[in-house]
Amino acid sequence: MKNKTFHTLLTFILLTANAGMCEQTRTAVFHSPMGKFALAMCGVLLSSLIIFLVLTIYNKLFNRNNKLNSTTSGILKTPKTTEEAIQFFIHKNKLT
Repeated sequence: MKNKTFHTLLTFILLTANAGMCEQTRTAVFHSPMGKFALAMCGVLLSSLIIFLVLTIYNKLFNRNNKLNSTTSGILKTPKTTEEAIQFFIHKNKLT
């Protein structure tokens, strides 16, 4: 079984090696470094836009409690008394 697998793999490699030597495949390749760079940057731009859109949709659908974490709820304000500090801790950790 090992010998048959090895021969099949070797035959596959030798049969497909000639495809790399064909003239038609050589003309389909970008030879310009600027062309390769531009193609790579287009891919980066496209993937960034897709990620941005997916995350925006996710935030709109599943992250509805954005208003709780705003600065108006007193997160950045320092409590003046011990009672305020305790109330802030309870509210922040949702213990009630």
